[in-house]
Amino acid sequence: MFTVSGERPGYLAQVLASWRRARGVTAWPTTFLLEPGTRARECRAVIAGAFPAADVVVHPERLGVLANPHRALATAFGRGAGFAVLAEEDIVVADDVLEFFTHAALTHRDDYSVLAACAFSRLPAPQPADAVGSGRFSPWVWGTWADRWHDTLGPEWFAAARAPEPGAGNGFDFGIERMMAASGRRVVIPLASRSDDIGQYGGVHAVPEDYEAGRAATFAAHREPQRFRDVAPVGVEAAPTRRGAHGDADSPPLPSSV
Repeated sequence: MFTVSGERPGYLAQVLASWRRARGVTAWPTTFLLEPGTRARECRAVIAGAFPAADVVVHPERLGVLANPHRALATAFGRGAGFAVLAEEDIVVADDVLEFFTHAALTHRDDYSVLAACAFSRLPAPQPADAVGSGRFSPWVWGTWADRWHDTLGPEWFAAARAPEPGAGNGFDFGIERMMAASGRRVVIPLASRSDDIGQYGGVHAVPEDYEAGRAATFAAHREPQRFRDVAPVGVEAAPTRRGAHGDADSPPLPSSV
């Protein structure tokens, strides 16, 4: 599932080029939820060029950076997905990103202590390319399971996103962190990041002067297929700079949703 602001076709083209290189992507059903931005027509052309068979939903009115991601995941799980990945228009991915998500989805399918799997890591370089551990939640490409959506994420999405006090942070990413803290649950990440931010300008929460500090030191666009391994936590990664919108390697991709 992709959320698209309808304003930044240039970033979108770069991001979709990275997804086209992701191994196994053609096996994952793909849907774009497109906001009625000023450049929505250009964005739709970019989508058609990269993923001509994808489902494209154009909202008649703007939903925004809180409601559009909720609508995307609700759509995926409403269609019967067991696991769904949420992507953004300005976050590029490594070519093994779906291999990571397949590993995470299968390994933690019945582990309800894990609320989500996130592709982004803010850990310093170097990190082992095959290691998966616990980390902070990041909205920069993440996935979750149908049961965790229906039981926790979906019902609590909007209430948790509201800051309980001034300065506590508004947004679904802050909300998911509050859900994690309240329930003692965690997210899993690749220690070497499988996503990176390219959206220096034009995002709702974009802070151009903080852009470089928010990028992933361990990101690489290409990685050889490998067998992921889960490791004990190695420390807590730094919180990412706020900005926004807008399996084993030899296992087959899950019949779920991107």
